Amino acid sequence: MEHPDIGEQPALLPQQIQEEQPQPETKSNEIPKLNHENKWDLKAEPPLETRQGLRYLYNGFRFLGIYFPKRRKGLYLLWSIIVNLYVTIFLPTGFIMGIISVTDENVEIGNLLTSFQVAINVVGCSIKIILMYFLLPQLLKCEPIFERLDGRCTSREEKDLIRQFVHDGNRLVVLFTVAYWSYSSSTCISAVLFGRLPYNIYNPFIDANASRGYFILAVFMEMVPMDIACFQQVVDDSYAVIYTQILRTHLQALLIRLQHLNDDDAADLDDEAQERNVEKLKLCIIDHKSIIELYNRVAPVISITIFVQFTITASLLGSTLINILIFATNTASIVASCFYVLAVVVEVFPLCYYAQCLMDENNRLTEAIFHSNWIYQNKRYRQMLIFFMQRSQKVIEFTAGKLFPITLSSFLSIAKFSFSLYTLIKEMDLKERYGLN
Repeated sequence: MEHPDIGEQPALLPQQIQEEQPQPETKSNEIPKLNHENKWDLKAEPPLETRQGLRYLYNGFRFLGIYFPKRRKGLYLLWSIIVNLYVTIFLPTGFIMGIISVTDENVEIGNLLTSFQVAINVVGCSIKIILMYFLLPQLLKCEPIFERLDGRCTSREEKDLIRQFVHDGNRLVVLFTVAYWSYSSSTCISAVLFGRLPYNIYNPFIDANASRGYFILAVFMEMVPMDIACFQQVVDDSYAVIYTQILRTHLQALLIRLQHLNDDDAADLDDEAQERNVEKLKLCIIDHKSIIELYNRVAPVISITIFVQFTITASLLGSTLINILIFATNTASIVASCFYVLAVVVEVFPLCYYAQCLMDENNRLTEAIFHSNWIYQNKRYRQMLIFFMQRSQKVIEFTAGKLFPITLSSFLSIAKFSFSLYTLIKEMDLKERYGLN
């Protein structure tokens, strides 16, 4: 599987710093050891790149028709039109028409509420995937920054951080997919067991009540676009978590460099050693500047899409809890709704958690700079260190629509609001009014 081409040629560090950057020393007895003990060690270890952790994500963008390849653009454009007309346009329209066309004779409040809560999410998903089509080029511009930061990860600890991110970044896409498709599968199974359509999407071409074959075909026509819509949610929600984890990874690598900065220095440093330490500190400052540049590119994209998600999450949680505790009349419906609650929580909780961790790790940066070995350095080094400490106090915080921060406190506020909404509607005694006791 090819890595997606998600960027331009990497930008280089300033020439004067790049030439003076100290190279890691290699012991003379290491090469014979590799030659005699293991022939595979003759091959250089494949370079670890941040972009490798984005492979599943960008393959998902490509499948959904919003990430164009360099070749066969005409054929891909046809695929993009088919997918987006069927899922991005038809599916939310079908949900809305299906709710409007419900008559008093065949209305079931539980089924109607299930369709309504899914319709809200599907409309929000379509809005987010359209936004991602226009915002994706902004994410692609992060590639040169990845190249610069990856080139600075030379120690074993730093390479382990990149390796862990590559594993976690691709695994996050898989976990999101499992969570969302678990909901769609459980809804389909519970609906079919009770002889009804999963979502009651408006379909003027097939009468599901005409025969068993037409019923199966109608279920199939609902589940195919719904599963693709769930995958739209996967890439919409996982990209923010993955890019936040990229920031965390390189911030942790910078913290490691600062902790080991000038570890072996003593009081009797000559001028050459002191100048070499100044250049090391310069490189750390450039690394921090690259991290801030990456944050400035990613934050506006996340702000827009997560604002759309936050505006619908509270109402979805509230309506789903009402459906489970009031209108759901069978175990299968309750199980399907529970999976839906899980899917809705997964949409916002991971980003809130990772964003909170990013803020906490960024707050450690100033402390790490202060505790580095600066006592025996010259005046120029200490002046630069003070400058670095002041720059490191910049808050790295994601916001939703630039209105409220994306933190664990925000997630708890959404959960509190949804339970408050549930309590309010429960006091209205809707269960008694509809005779569902």
